[in-house]
Amino acid sequence: MSDIIENNFIGKGILIVTVLVVIGAIAWGLNTQSSNSSKSRNVNVEITDQDKYLGNKDAKVTLVEYADFQCPACKTYEDIIKQLRDSYSSDQLRTVYRHFPLRSIHPNADISAQAAEAAGEEGKFWEMKSLLFEKQSEWENEKDPKGLFGAYAKSLGVDVGKFDEDLKSDDDSKERVEKDYQSGVALGINSTPTFILNGVIIKNPQSLDEFKSLIDAELKK
Repeated sequence: MSDIIENNFIGKGILIVTVLVVIGAIAWGLNTQSSNSSKSRNVNVEITDQDKYLGNKDAKVTLVEYADFQCPACKTYEDIIKQLRDSYSSDQLRTVYRHFPLRSIHPNADISAQAAEAAGEEGKFWEMKSLLFEKQSEWENEKDPKGLFGAYAKSLGVDVGKFDEDLKSDDDSKERVEKDYQSGVALGINSTPTFILNGVIIKNPQSLDEFKSLIDAELKK
């Protein structure tokens, strides 16, 4: 009888140890995965004439931003990016914007990106980009924000009739948004904003000074 009890005790002990080992391994794996996902990593980013960018294409530093107009964090970074452009010459810094609509959580992400592209047809992409972020709270929860987007376009001097037509039926703008999105997927991007500095995905700096320190380091190379 005592042998049976002892064997049961040993068996239970082995089971407990095994469970603890498995739990520990899972926790270690998750921790490692989280740690690795937050590390900077090199990626191959090709900038073409079809990209939306400000600054010279031969600038020493290129900062690529993958963003979503309905993303609150992207709105927060908008002012920082503007200040960076004011802080460096066009030969020093080129900023590139690429669409990465988070469709599963932002129902107006796609249509807002298409609105920016439609405005871009008349040379007002950057102005519309700024307005969409500035007025994010106005349109983010609208079931159909096209009317608001038309009003923004009009305030920028865009032909509203052409803008509305492009927004409703322009497959080109949808294709450009999708092309940006797929390029981000290919790079393993899954959140916004994601910044790539001279081919390195960087953990989002929390201030203008942190961005500047990274850019200055690249300029010194």
